[in-house]
Amino acid sequence: MKINAKKIVLAGICLLGAYWVVESLKLQLWVRRGPGGGFLPLIAGILCVFFSLFVLIKEWKKEDNSKFDKAALLPIGALLGAILLTYLIGMFLSMIVFMFAWLFWVEKMGLKKSLLVSIIWPGVLYSVFVLWLQSPLPKGMLGLL
Repeated sequence: MKINAKKIVLAGICLLGAYWVVESLKLQLWVRRGPGGGFLPLIAGILCVFFSLFVLIKEWKKEDNSKFDKAALLPIGALLGAILLTYLIGMFLSMIVFMFAWLFWVEKMGLKKSLLVSIIWPGVLYSVFVLWLQSPLPKGMLGLL
């Protein structure tokens, strides 16, 4: 029984989901007549644990002779980089950098299309969360946007 990168990533996702579940229980699940701050993280954590365990069990049953592929860890590294960048330049600018880098270098999308997608989608999210819902989102040390 070999452990490949896919199994490691799935186990990491399962642990992350379990962390979300535990942390969401520290918040209010239900406030007055509606969901509280811990409700959606609880649901997301439960779904994350359930589906990652489901796929992980399926992977354990499958016979796989593949070697450890470091490329499977690329999304985790990229996500950690985006999180660290969020603390420096803020959430939306780090989303633009992350999306452009991923689309251009990993997905091999053209330069024009990568720029367009990586600017439009964070712009839409900025409009919804900051302008419309007035959510306090991370601005980073530079306080941009």
